[in-house]
Amino acid sequence: MRCFVALDLPAPVRIHLAEITRPLRGKYDVKWVDADQLHLTLLFGGELDDDAAGELVRIVEEAPLPPLSLRLQQLGHFPPRGLPRVLWAGLGGDTDAVTELHRGIDTLARPLGIEREKRGFTPHITLGRIRSDFGALALVDELRKLGDQLKQKPFTPTELVLYRSVLKPSGAVHSSLVRRAVPKPVGAE
Repeated sequence: MRCFVALDLPAPVRIHLAEITRPLRGKYDVKWVDADQLHLTLLFGGELDDDAAGELVRIVEEAPLPPLSLRLQQLGHFPPRGLPRVLWAGLGGDTDAVTELHRGIDTLARPLGIEREKRGFTPHITLGRIRSDFGALALVDELRKLGDQLKQKPFTPTELVLYRSVLKPSGAVHSSLVRRAVPKPVGAE
């Protein structure tokens, strides 16, 4: 099965990101992530057999999970130079702790045959994937302007989740295999 590990976002954050990008939807050739599927990917496991997926369940259940306080910081794109391919929302706050969580899960998952990402890990929320180069640079300019509207109120991801992802013509359908609540920092609402 195709799996990935992610931090789920509170509904107000997901809705806010969908609202911010609304002026761009339908205007450019982008495969937008539905608001209810926005998340912060920590590890893409790819295709795993049942034994490896079961071991990944155990890793997610046992991974040290610190309290996290994040905030939306900016909108951007990958790659940072040349024609953009992925649109994202960048994060501030406890990003070092998110990176450590990623490293811990990645290290434990390596024996399962999961390959390490060639690019370094940067905590972000994928908003969409650009399907056509036509208008892509104008899209990046508009995206940058919309970044000024981001609400930078701190939030705590809701859960650490191991997702199964099934690819369909209409897009990927995610179902959770295991979920763990993310602890709130002391003093957080």
